[in-house]
Amino acid sequence: MGPRAGLACALLAAASGRAAPLLAAPVLGYGMAWYSHFFVEGNRPATFGHPVWSFLCDLRMFSLTLTGRIDAEFARLRLQPP
Repeated sequence: MGPRAGLACALLAAASGRAAPLLAAPVLGYGMAWYSHFFVEGNRPATFGHPVWSFLCDLRMFSLTLTGRIDAEFARLRLQPP
C-alpha cells in the first residue's frame, strides 16, 4: 500500500502541476514502513542512514514485484518469500 500511495501522490503532482501532493509522497510511501520498524520490529529503518540506497532498493523491489520477477529474485538469493 505504501509505495503505491507514494507513487499516486507523485503522479497526482505531475498531472496537476501542484507540489503539495509531492510533499505527501514520502510520508505515505514510507510512513507505514517506518511505523513498523520502530513499533513492531523495534529497529531503525535503513532509510535514515542510507536514504539514496534505500530509495533505489525500494524502486528495484517495486519493479520486480510489478513485473512478476520477485520470486525469481528470492530464489536467486536463496531466500524464502514472506
